[in-house]
Parts: sequence; structure tokens; C-alpha cells
Amino acid sequence: MLKDLGTPAKGLLRATGMPRQIRRRRTVLVLVILACFTLIVLDARRSAGSPVEPLREAAAGVFGPLESTASSARQPVDNLRDRFAEMDRLKAENEKLKQDNENLTQELNTSDYARNRAQELDKLLKVAPAYTMTPARVIGIGGAQTFSHTVTIDAGTADGVHTDMTVMNGTGLVGRVVRTTTGTATVLLIGDRNSTVGGRLNSSMALGFVSGRGDVAGTLDYKLVDPKARPKVGDRIVTWGSSGNAPYVPGVPIGVVTSVTPNEGSLGSTATIKPFVDPTRIDTVGVVTGPPARPPRAQIPGKGN
Repeated sequence: MLKDLGTPAKGLLRATGMPRQIRRRRTVLVLVILACFTLIVLDARRSAGSPVEPLREAAAGVFGPLESTASSARQPVDNLRDRFAEMDRLKAENEKLKQDNENLTQELNTSDYARNRAQELDKLLKVAPAYTMTPARVIGIGGAQTFSHTVTIDAGTADGVHTDMTVMNGTGLVGRVVRTTTGTATVLLIGDRNSTVGGRLNSSMALGFVSGRGDVAGTLDYKLVDPKARPKVGDRIVTWGSSGNAPYVPGVPIGVVTSVTPNEGSLGSTATIKPFVDPTRIDTVGVVTGPPARPPRAQIPGKGN
């Protein structure tokens, strides 16, 4: 049948006057197309005796292993690609965990400081209603070469802070302002050798003077005006105040008596005072910028009234 179909095709090509080689190629192409068409028609029957079935089985036998081999060869490449993707994901998660850990570490390192500052501020707020105060923070300490006990605070004349103002915190007396700038002030601590504060015994109301020793702990000495007065261990001392409330306002706690020593060759005694304020742990303070807040004093009527 194919031979009969090909005869007219050859005659047609020969009649066109084309070169023999071109005619031969076109004849082969036409025959191949006809053969493919014939195979498609025969395979479309899908019968068990299809002449194409042996060809299909032979092709499966040849190309099946090749396809399996190609799939097997591609699998490690796919696995490697997935592994790199997984490594990138794990690396990103690791970086995030490291950043979270650093943030938690920073919060942990600063949490104690923040808590201590909050406690000091709470204490200062409790005593604030009794005074007109400007809050401040300690930002520096005096140099050791000056042999003075001072601190620098972050409030100055722009905040209403001037020299000879009382400085305190929620625990007790810190010192007094000795120098100012627009944004800072220098505070002389009560433990300095050049510091003298008028102090009153809470128990007996006896008056005396509190002087600093200049040591790191801020230890104080207390001498009473009345040489016959005898302070006792455990007595508490507060400021008696200054004229015009400068440099010290009255009623600020100073410290507690820890020991009493008789003065040699004279009357009276000297008491050792432990200050309520630890000079090595000062942070939040308040500068008393106005007189103590108090209600108007009641008038005492005379006998004639």
C-alpha cells in the first residue's frame, strides 16, 4: 500500500522539475509523515494485538531505566537544594535568637538599676510634699586629687538651683550646693572635712554641730552645744535649720549615733554618727528650691483675750 501511495508522489515531484536530491528528501518526508499517520491510526484501536504495542514496550524497556537513572541522579541535587534552604532558615532563626538573647541580657543588666532608681524616687516623692524641690540625678563625683567629697548633679540655674541650697534624697541629708552652672551644680557632701551642719537630737532636742571626717564612708562627728548634755547610742539627729533656710532647711534626717566618747580634759562628749545617706550610693536627689511647705501657724491668744 505504501509503495502505491509513493508512486504518484514520485511522479509529482519529478514533474515539477526540481533537482533530484531535493525531490528525494521531500519524498522521504512525505513517506515518514504517512507512516506516522498510519501508526497513529493503528494505535488508536487500543487492541491487544496492536502492532504498535511491541514498539511501545521496547521503548519503555529502553527509556524507562534512563528516566529512573535521571530521577535518581536529580534527587541528590534536589536534596542539596532543600538542605541549603533549611540551613538558611536555621541561620535566620539563630540570628533572631541571638538578638533576642542580647535584648534579654541587656534588660536583665539594667533591671536592677531601674528598680533601685524607682525605689529612690518613691522615697523622694514621700518627703517631697514637705518641701519645694527640684529633682536631679548624680552624674559625676569629685576628683580624688581635690581631697573633697563632692558630686555633680544634672540641674543648674536654669532649673532654679543656686548656691547654698539643701540637697537631700528619700533617706536623708546629702549636702549643700556650692557651685552652679546653667545645667549642672556641685554638691558638697556632709561627710567632707569642710562641712558643718547644725543638728538636733530627736530625743532631747539638744543642739549641736555635725562635722565630716572626710572618709569614704562619710562618717560624722557630733558635738553638743551644752557640754553637760549626753547623747545616747541610737539617738537620731536632724537639721535644726539655717537663717533663711540657707544652706540647710530644718527637719532633714542626718544620721544615728553609733558611739559616744567623753572629751579629754573638758566637759561634754563627742558622738560618732553614721549618716542615713551612703555617699557611695547616691543617684536620685532633690534640691530644696523653696521654704518647707507648712500650714499657717496658729496664733496663741494672750491673757487679755
